[in-house]
Amino acid sequence: MALMVFAGTAGAASACTVTAADRRPPPRPEGLPEPPELEAVGEVWPKVVFTLPTRLGKGPYVQPVAMLGRDEVLMVTPFELPRFLTYDLRTKRHRVLATAPRWGGCSLCYEIRSVAVGRTRIAWTVGVYRSEPWNAGKRHVELWSMPRSGGPMRLVMWLTGHDDVPLDDALVIDGDDAVWHDGNDSYRISLTAARPRKTPERPGSGPPAVPHPQADMPCGAEWCVRALPPRPYELTTLAVERRDGSGRTTVAASSGGALIGDRFGLFGPPYVYDDGPVHITMGGSESSAILYDRCTGGSAWAGVRERPETEDGTGQDYEITRGTWGPDDPILFWQEPGGRRYTVLDLARIPDRPCGA
Repeated sequence: MALMVFAGTAGAASACTVTAADRRPPPRPEGLPEPPELEAVGEVWPKVVFTLPTRLGKGPYVQPVAMLGRDEVLMVTPFELPRFLTYDLRTKRHRVLATAPRWGGCSLCYEIRSVAVGRTRIAWTVGVYRSEPWNAGKRHVELWSMPRSGGPMRLVMWLTGHDDVPLDDALVIDGDDAVWHDGNDSYRISLTAARPRKTPERPGSGPPAVPHPQADMPCGAEWCVRALPPRPYELTTLAVERRDGSGRTTVAASSGGALIGDRFGLFGPPYVYDDGPVHITMGGSESSAILYDRCTGGSAWAGVRERPETEDGTGQDYEITRGTWGPDDPILFWQEPGGRRYTVLDLARIPDRPCGA
């Protein structure tokens, strides 16, 4: 299931392809700088990290989506007929909120893509395949919704026509409306109207999950992340700065996307260039990253530090995933070695600090 969220990973840590430039490097120093030693997120913020099962007893496998309350987690079944469930962290019990229609049980018939949580409703986009004779097997995207407390799933409207499934999408709830980004443009759709329509949104007003580039920089509402030119025999660094270039802070890291909620950065670990000036290309995702807090200037280690080896000796990747956007900051989660539990980091629980807005 392609869930966002969840599309995508937490949106920051990435692998790097390095290409040497044609300038002669300066003399190599006797010693090279070491990356800063960071504590794990659970050591820095012990009250914001918890674990969840990847399977509910002998029942379905599940994936976390968002927090519905301090001790209530919204989860979804990714490998069978989709269901939304809540999991109580105190009692370890779960409750089914809603189940997809029976026709959605076949492969790719009802593929949940992006999920959004509002104060009273939950909405999601679905890649749909129906085997009607007139459909010829072509897929499209629909918007569905249900009450936050649970209840029947309801089709809101078709978002695309036949054989039109964007590679990525993002979704948020704004009041009684859903705002959907199809990878290029944003649209507002009423979740309560009898005959909802897709109304184009002005540029830059899409979901916060969608970075708004400025001069090739990923930016949030106010803050941007800039990759600084690499220097030989020094640690790679990123700059976190306002859109106008003020308030710059440098972070030892190798890659990164827009700040989450204009506060948290999920960055690739830094490394040292050892072969002279180079150009760097971003791509892929990793199972560990640096979580940077703009408010405190501090960083912690997120994800699995060492990947357990698989039978082919390559190592298993436990991708860091960002949960859906809701009224509060999203969660980050990754599978623990062994695959039986998730580690979950609830960014909304990290204490607020003055951020020098």
